[in-house]
Amino acid sequence: MKHVTMTVAAIALGASATAVFAADFNLTYASPYTTAHPYGQADAEWIARIEEQSDGRVAITPYWGRALITSREGVDELAAGIADVSYIAPIYARSGYDMNRLVPGMFYGYTDPQKVLGVYMDLVEDYPVFQEELGVHVVGYNVGTPMHLLLRNAPLETLDDLKGLRIRSAVDFIGPLAAFGAEGVTMPMTETYPSLEKGVLDGVIAPYEALKSLSFAEVVSYYSELPHSRGAYPSRAVNMDTWESLPEDIQAIFDANTNWLSQRTLELSMEAEAEGRAYGEEEGVEFNSVAPEVVAEYSQAFAPALAEVAEELDAMGKPGTEVLEQIRAAHEE
Repeated sequence: MKHVTMTVAAIALGASATAVFAADFNLTYASPYTTAHPYGQADAEWIARIEEQSDGRVAITPYWGRALITSREGVDELAAGIADVSYIAPIYARSGYDMNRLVPGMFYGYTDPQKVLGVYMDLVEDYPVFQEELGVHVVGYNVGTPMHLLLRNAPLETLDDLKGLRIRSAVDFIGPLAAFGAEGVTMPMTETYPSLEKGVLDGVIAPYEALKSLSFAEVVSYYSELPHSRGAYPSRAVNMDTWESLPEDIQAIFDANTNWLSQRTLELSMEAEAEGRAYGEEEGVEFNSVAPEVVAEYSQAFAPALAEVAEELDAMGKPGTEVLEQIRAAHEE
């Protein structure tokens, strides 16, 4: 935005029962999620923290549930001034934001989202290109909780068990599935439940929480813990014109809460995972761990494609191979 949005009614702060003071900076926040979702819940707590720590100088009015912004084009919409602050997900962009969009896939084989977040935050600090290519000021990060195989008819014990299966999958996982004889199918998650129910699909790659949130526990019988890791990515940011209009002390409050927001989002996401697993157990879903050597073999199927991605980034003048090597080295530690 060209200036801090002033059209939203300011939140008044009472110094006494009869005296109130308007905020100095009235900002809008846009998210595709609602406060029922862990991301939205974290955002609501974060907004309250910013307002409190600024002593009421900042007031943030949220717009939830895609009222202002989408997840796929969030960075572009924020940069265009749709809101002052928003949820962003450059990993879903069709093009651009190359480091932010492509590096998360390099975390294949990781099973601890806290470690993923730590490694990623170190990379962001070491390589300014992550911030520079976005054109907005990042104030929070997300890390995906690991996804596994939810299957209709039998658990996965070895990679031979993948042969002939049709699995709903993100594009990033289609190659490794094919390497072991499975067909990866891309479709909206909203279409996945009926496809599982009818037997059009044999399974889906999804996290524990999907057993409850998407009711997959009703149409699968097995949850095999073959990790499909998800890296971290910038998830909340401030429009650059808005950011530059804020005084340094207010900027410092936002920056001081970046780690808090990132960690709180992870905490709430993990709580949702636990609730999803508990629900699956109640519904009779059988859970099985997969042998470490099987997990390691499957993870290596990701390596060739990600090496090519790193080389593509190198060709753009970006540190693709260097970042990939750091991510893989941290995985071995």
